Amino acid sequence: MSDAVTGLINTGLDATAGEGNGFRFQRVSAAADNLMSGAGLPEPKNATERVVQDVAAGMAGGASSAAAGQLTARLAQTAGAPVAEAVGNSLAAAPGMQVVSGATGAGAAGVTRENGGGAVAQTVAGLAGALAPTTVPFAARAAVRGAIRGGEAGRAEMADRIQTFEQATGTTPTMGQATGSRAIQAAETGLSNVVGGSGIMIRRGEAQAEAMQRSVQELTDALAPNATGTDAGAAIAKGVNAFKDNVKTVQQRLYSDLDKYIPAATPMGVSRTQQVLESLNEGIPGAPNISNFFKNARIGSIERALGDDLELARRAQAPTGMSSTGATTLPGQLPYEAVQKLRSLVGREISDNSLLSDVPRSKWRALYAALSEDLGDAANAAGPQARQTWERANRYTRTSIERLEQLEAVVNKDAPEKIFRAATTGLAEGGTQIARVMKSMPVENRREVTAAVLQRLGRAKPGQQNELGDAFSSETFLTNLANMSPSARRALFGGSGFPGLEERVTQLGAVANMRREGSKVFANPSGTARQGAMIGWAAGLGTALATGNAAAIGTALATPIVTNAAARLLTSPARVRAAAEINQVNAAMGPVSAAAAATQGQSLEERKAANLARIRAQRETQRKN
Repeated sequence: MSDAVTGLINTGLDATAGEGNGFRFQRVSAAADNLMSGAGLPEPKNATERVVQDVAAGMAGGASSAAAGQLTARLAQTAGAPVAEAVGNSLAAAPGMQVVSGATGAGAAGVTRENGGGAVAQTVAGLAGALAPTTVPFAARAAVRGAIRGGEAGRAEMADRIQTFEQATGTTPTMGQATGSRAIQAAETGLSNVVGGSGIMIRRGEAQAEAMQRSVQELTDALAPNATGTDAGAAIAKGVNAFKDNVKTVQQRLYSDLDKYIPAATPMGVSRTQQVLESLNEGIPGAPNISNFFKNARIGSIERALGDDLELARRAQAPTGMSSTGATTLPGQLPYEAVQKLRSLVGREISDNSLLSDVPRSKWRALYAALSEDLGDAANAAGPQARQTWERANRYTRTSIERLEQLEAVVNKDAPEKIFRAATTGLAEGGTQIARVMKSMPVENRREVTAAVLQRLGRAKPGQQNELGDAFSSETFLTNLANMSPSARRALFGGSGFPGLEERVTQLGAVANMRREGSKVFANPSGTARQGAMIGWAAGLGTALATGNAAAIGTALATPIVTNAAARLLTSPARVRAAAEINQVNAAMGPVSAAAAATQGQSLEERKAANLARIRAQRETQRKN
């Protein structure tokens, strides 16, 4: 049984029965001595043999502690005792480390004894030796990680940077990019410009750029494969036309609801419409002939036709016997259905209006507004429900027309690519225009626009382009994304209908920013410094060989080996992730500490007794001599 367990039992027996009274468990080392003596093995005769025996006994003690823990856990699990099972599992943790700690603890105590150390010194050395295999590596790792990243805040920030990099591109950052440490970033920049390290650092930068380009391409393909500005412009035009058709459908439905409260043949006045028609073709006082050149013939025809229809209606509505003479004072009225259809026709003229139209859109709008007011008067006269229905339909119509007018500046172009350019102009100042466009289109059209914009964010500048024109630059991606206002980002990426797109784009921007901050080698370097360093190294090696200076030759040859190893260390994904891990104590710390305390505590009294016996023996020898 392990010393950690028997020590507790023996302490309990001492407290209840008194020290030295009754049965006590032997320590593992004592039991091991008895077994070896019983087997006829010779007693150790010198310091080395005694220390080796101590180490063997310590290893046996460590193994017995782990075995006792495993047995305790199994028995507790069978008995349904979770607390005891947890204790057993803790004692059984890291059995190999427990054996090593038992050996180092016993060995340290034995070496101290053989060098004349007293009982207390042996106990302290035994405790330190037992804890060293778990505490020293922990302290060393904690010190290295602390120097790299700082405290817990630095660790959390480093872990967040690594997670962002991996989620956005599927790759890991370098140590300098992950920590944000200027010193490490400077070292990486230096390694990128010296023989041995430059190749590794450059390849790492290229791999990151390719991974970032691949991530952007995957997003654009998921949104709309092979998206172009021309396709996006056509999608905008198509989407706005679909919005326009939808407005007409909703308008018809809303206004048809009004038919429930106003019968089609209900007479209604059109006084506002008459006034507007008259004002639209008003003559110039004192210059009737010149006025004719500024009057719109079609509006004039509509005004006259409306007057004729009102006259017919007035005569039809006059009392019997008066219609033939025209002697009536009743105002002319038209059926509700006729006015409603007239307004629909005027609305269609507004929607279909072009620069070649014979009536300016402003005149159609004025006529449309006058007809709407006349219809509103009819709805008010029909009761509160009719008025509410009218107000709802009129409010929708007004806002829809306003949006369509705003979209005209975008879609009234002679080429799809010009439409796309107009829609994405002014993204740095705000997202009002692009938000209007995106809200007016179906999801599939929105995604085409977003894909085209996303694809252009990372397109390298002309001086850095390849022959195909598809070279990617994380620096350009970051610059273009930073120049885009938050509202424009929300409209383009958040309003694309693609779940999580805005977050993914933000992560890509963070990766590009880390690459910019991390090292100039990842920002399209010119290579001048690298070429100079290579020439300098080659010249130094040549000089050393020419002079036969062995030290100089060794230094020149060792430089690429050292820089290569350093570059591999700073770009290793495993090393970068390990640096961001939480400093965790070895699982063997608990059982090792318990075993060491129990073993060394029991040994203290034995060592005191052994020291007293040795002193008595020395005195007896001196007395006889």
